[in-house]
Amino acid sequence: MLDANLQHCLITGRAMSGILLFINQTPVIWYAKKQETVETATYGSEFVAARKAVQLAMGLRLTLRYLGVPIHGHTRLFGDNQSVVTSGTLPFSQLSKRHHGLSYHYTREAIASGAVTLQHIPGEINAADHHQVWPMLQPLLFLRGDTADLISLQDPTDREKGSDKL
Repeated sequence: MLDANLQHCLITGRAMSGILLFINQTPVIWYAKKQETVETATYGSEFVAARKAVQLAMGLRLTLRYLGVPIHGHTRLFGDNQSVVTSGTLPFSQLSKRHHGLSYHYTREAIASGAVTLQHIPGEINAADHHQVWPMLQPLLFLRGDTADLISLQDPTDREKGSDKL
């Protein structure tokens, strides 16, 4: 999942990229950093975030291969900007600004090779958006009470003597 927050820094005007990478529904990389360039439109900052997400995904795929993990299929990237998803997936789309070219071509090359797919999701469910992820993480990070009480909420049939299920 990827997202960009345009004009995040009020002093420099730089956008913030947010990227979450999962392996089998487990988050393994959480990337949040100010972008190197100053963008005047959301389209440019979202494409910079897409390029960085592709770089991180390709690096993770390579690392897993080095560790002997077989990689089957493609990596799915989800973004909430429909224009970036459309121009990243269609080979005949044209850019209106030249400086978006590097991010566009890097992302487009990974999609054309079949290693990555870029798909649209609504912004309300995009976990890479820092405004959306906080309400999802708050119950996990700030559980009230004793965490040992979570064990008592389990099914009593799961409690086998000497079991590692707890």
